[in-house]
Amino acid sequence: MKLTELWKTRKKATVSFELYPARNEKAAIRLEKAIDQLSALEPDFVSVTFGAGGTTREGSYALLEKLIRDKGLMAVGYFAGFGLSPAEISAVLDSYQELGIENILAVRGDPPHGDEPFTPHPESFPYASDLIAYLRPRYDFCLGAAGYPEAHIDAESAEKDLEFLKLKVDNGAEYIITNYCYDNQLFFDFVERARGAGI
Repeated sequence: MKLTELWKTRKKATVSFELYPARNEKAAIRLEKAIDQLSALEPDFVSVTFGAGGTTREGSYALLEKLIRDKGLMAVGYFAGFGLSPAEISAVLDSYQELGIENILAVRGDPPHGDEPFTPHPESFPYASDLIAYLRPRYDFCLGAAGYPEAHIDAESAEKDLEFLKLKVDNGAEYIITNYCYDNQLFFDFVERARGAGI
Protein backbone atom coordinates (compact mmCIF):
# COMPACT_ATOMS: atom_id res chain seq x y z
CA MET A 1 0.00 0.00 0.00
CA LYS A 2 1.21 3.49 -0.77
CA LEU A 3 1.68 5.74 2.24
CA THR A 4 -0.54 8.44 0.76
CA GLU A 5 -3.37 5.89 0.58
CA LEU A 6 -2.68 4.72 4.14
CA TRP A 7 -2.87 8.27 5.49
CA LYS A 8 -6.10 9.00 3.58
CA THR A 9 -7.85 5.99 5.11
CA ARG A 10 -6.50 6.30 8.67
CA LYS A 11 -8.39 8.35 11.21
CA LYS A 12 -5.63 8.11 13.80
CA ALA A 13 -1.91 8.80 13.87
CA THR A 14 0.33 6.20 12.25
CA VAL A 15 3.29 4.63 14.01
CA SER A 16 6.53 3.68 12.28
CA PHE A 17 10.08 2.70 13.16
CA GLU A 18 13.32 3.45 11.36
CA LEU A 19 15.91 0.67 11.30
CA TYR A 20 19.60 0.60 10.38
CA PRO A 21 21.30 -2.45 8.86
CA ALA A 22 23.53 -4.22 11.36
CA ARG A 23 27.26 -3.56 10.95
CA ASN A 24 28.52 -6.73 12.64
CA GLU A 25 27.36 -10.08 14.02
CA LYS A 26 26.73 -8.79 17.55
CA ALA A 27 24.63 -5.91 16.20
CA ALA A 28 22.71 -8.35 13.96
CA ILE A 29 21.66 -10.38 17.02
CA ARG A 30 20.47 -7.22 18.81
CA LEU A 31 18.67 -6.02 15.66
CA GLU A 32 16.85 -9.34 15.26
CA LYS A 33 15.62 -9.07 18.86
CA ALA A 34 14.55 -5.46 18.35
CA ILE A 35 12.66 -6.35 15.16
CA ASP A 36 10.72 -9.06 17.00
CA GLN A 37 9.82 -6.63 19.80
CA LEU A 38 8.85 -3.83 17.41
CA SER A 39 6.86 -6.16 15.13
CA ALA A 40 4.72 -7.14 18.10
CA LEU A 41 3.64 -3.49 18.35
CA GLU A 42 2.13 -3.77 14.84
CA PRO A 43 3.63 -0.61 13.32
CA ASP A 44 1.94 0.84 10.25
CA PHE A 45 5.29 0.69 8.48
CA VAL A 46 9.03 0.48 9.05
CA SER A 47 11.74 2.27 7.11
CA VAL A 48 15.27 1.09 6.45
CA THR A 49 18.09 3.58 6.03
CA PHE A 50 20.59 3.60 3.20
CA GLY A 51 24.18 4.46 4.12
CA ALA A 52 26.02 7.46 2.73
CA GLY A 53 27.43 6.81 -0.73
CA GLY A 54 25.72 3.41 -0.84
CA THR A 55 27.85 2.03 2.01
CA THR A 56 24.97 -0.15 3.32
CA ARG A 57 23.52 -1.08 -0.09
CA GLU A 58 23.54 -4.87 0.43
CA GLY A 59 22.66 -4.63 4.13
CA SER A 60 19.74 -2.28 3.45
CA TYR A 61 18.35 -4.61 0.79
CA ALA A 62 18.75 -7.69 2.99
CA LEU A 63 16.99 -5.98 5.90
CA LEU A 64 14.12 -4.80 3.69
CA GLU A 65 13.75 -8.32 2.34
CA LYS A 66 13.66 -9.79 5.86
CA LEU A 67 11.06 -7.27 7.06
CA ILE A 68 8.79 -7.87 4.08
CA ARG A 69 9.18 -11.61 3.51
CA ASP A 70 9.89 -12.95 7.00
CA LYS A 71 8.02 -10.47 9.19
CA GLY A 72 5.17 -9.43 6.85
CA LEU A 73 5.75 -5.74 7.53
CA MET A 74 5.14 -2.83 5.20
CA ALA A 75 8.58 -1.38 4.49
CA VAL A 76 9.69 1.99 3.18
CA GLY A 77 13.03 2.17 1.44
CA TYR A 78 14.96 5.19 2.64
CA PHE A 79 17.28 6.08 -0.24
CA ALA A 80 20.23 8.47 -0.04
CA GLY A 81 21.57 9.19 -3.52
CA PHE A 82 24.64 11.24 -2.69
CA GLY A 83 27.66 10.35 -4.82
CA LEU A 84 25.93 7.62 -6.84
CA SER A 85 25.60 7.59 -10.61
CA PRO A 86 22.16 7.42 -12.25
CA ALA A 87 22.93 3.81 -13.24
CA GLU A 88 23.76 2.87 -9.61
CA ILE A 89 20.59 4.59 -8.39
CA SER A 90 18.47 2.71 -10.93
CA ALA A 91 20.10 -0.62 -10.03
CA VAL A 92 19.21 -0.17 -6.34
CA LEU A 93 15.67 1.03 -7.00
CA ASP A 94 15.02 -1.66 -9.62
CA SER A 95 15.87 -4.23 -6.95
CA TYR A 96 13.55 -2.47 -4.46
CA GLN A 97 10.77 -2.49 -7.02
CA GLU A 98 11.26 -6.24 -7.63
CA LEU A 99 11.04 -6.77 -3.87
CA GLY A 100 7.58 -5.17 -3.92
CA ILE A 101 8.46 -1.92 -2.18
CA GLU A 102 5.96 0.81 -3.03
CA ASN A 103 7.30 3.70 -0.93
CA ILE A 104 10.66 5.46 -1.08
CA LEU A 105 11.97 8.30 1.07
CA ALA A 106 14.40 10.01 -1.33
CA VAL A 107 17.07 12.16 0.31
CA ARG A 108 20.38 13.63 -0.80
CA GLY A 109 22.33 12.08 2.05
CA ASP A 110 25.76 13.02 3.31
CA PRO A 111 29.23 12.04 2.15
CA PRO A 112 30.49 8.81 3.75
CA HIS A 113 32.64 9.33 6.85
CA GLY A 114 35.41 6.80 6.72
CA ASP A 115 39.13 6.29 6.46
CA GLU A 116 39.02 6.12 2.67
CA PRO A 117 38.49 9.36 0.72
CA PHE A 118 35.17 9.38 -1.15
CA THR A 119 34.80 10.85 -4.62
CA PRO A 120 31.22 11.28 -5.83
CA HIS A 121 30.40 10.03 -9.31
CA PRO A 122 30.60 12.98 -11.74
CA GLU A 123 26.95 12.46 -12.74
CA SER A 124 25.64 12.21 -9.16
CA PHE A 125 22.79 14.51 -8.18
CA PRO A 126 23.79 17.40 -5.92
CA TYR A 127 20.32 17.84 -4.35
CA ALA A 128 17.39 15.67 -3.31
CA SER A 129 15.16 17.70 -5.66
CA ASP A 130 17.35 16.50 -8.58
CA LEU A 131 17.16 12.90 -7.38
CA ILE A 132 13.36 13.12 -7.11
CA ALA A 133 13.13 14.66 -10.59
CA TYR A 134 15.15 11.70 -11.91
CA LEU A 135 13.01 9.10 -10.12
CA ARG A 136 9.53 10.46 -10.80
CA PRO A 137 9.21 9.65 -14.53
CA ARG A 138 10.99 6.31 -14.14
CA TYR A 139 9.20 4.73 -11.19
CA ASP A 140 5.72 4.43 -9.74
CA PHE A 141 6.95 4.58 -6.14
CA CYS A 142 5.13 6.84 -3.71
CA LEU A 143 8.04 9.26 -3.25
CA GLY A 144 8.76 11.08 -0.02
CA ALA A 145 11.15 13.89 0.81
CA ALA A 146 12.85 15.14 3.96
CA GLY A 147 11.65 18.34 5.65
CA TYR A 148 13.46 20.38 8.28
CA PRO A 149 11.36 22.33 10.83
CA GLU A 150 14.49 24.17 11.97
CA ALA A 151 15.90 24.37 8.40
CA HIS A 152 18.57 22.11 6.96
CA ILE A 153 22.03 22.63 8.42
CA ASP A 154 23.33 23.72 4.98
CA ALA A 155 20.44 26.10 4.20
CA GLU A 156 21.22 29.79 3.99
CA SER A 157 17.83 30.57 5.61
CA ALA A 158 14.55 28.95 6.65
CA GLU A 159 12.85 30.70 3.72
CA LYS A 160 15.35 29.29 1.21
CA ASP A 161 15.02 25.85 2.78
CA LEU A 162 11.25 26.01 2.27
CA GLU A 163 11.80 26.96 -1.38
CA PHE A 164 13.87 23.80 -1.82
CA LEU A 165 11.17 21.73 -0.10
CA LYS A 166 8.60 23.16 -2.52
CA LEU A 167 10.91 22.21 -5.40
CA LYS A 168 11.06 18.63 -4.10
CA VAL A 169 7.25 18.52 -4.09
CA ASP A 170 7.03 20.14 -7.53
CA ASN A 171 9.48 17.52 -8.83
CA GLY A 172 7.33 14.64 -7.58
CA ALA A 173 7.53 14.15 -3.81
CA GLU A 174 4.13 13.10 -2.45
CA TYR A 175 4.83 13.19 1.28
CA ILE A 176 7.29 14.81 3.66
CA ILE A 177 8.92 13.27 6.71
CA THR A 178 10.68 15.69 9.04
CA ASN A 179 13.80 15.13 11.05
CA TYR A 180 13.59 14.90 14.83
CA CYS A 181 12.19 17.99 16.48
CA TYR A 182 12.12 18.45 20.26
CA ASP A 183 9.85 21.50 20.30
CA ASN A 184 6.35 20.75 19.01
CA GLN A 185 5.73 24.39 18.20
CA LEU A 186 8.63 24.39 15.72
CA PHE A 187 6.94 21.53 13.90
CA PHE A 188 3.51 23.18 13.89
CA ASP A 189 5.04 26.44 12.62
CA PHE A 190 6.86 24.51 9.90
CA VAL A 191 3.62 22.85 8.75
CA GLU A 192 1.88 26.24 8.64
CA ARG A 193 4.73 27.82 6.65
CA ALA A 194 4.82 24.85 4.25
CA ARG A 195 1.09 25.07 3.62
CA GLY A 196 1.44 28.80 3.13
CA ALA A 197 4.05 28.07 0.45
CA GLY A 198 1.60 25.81 -1.38
CA ILE A 199 2.87 22.48 -0.07
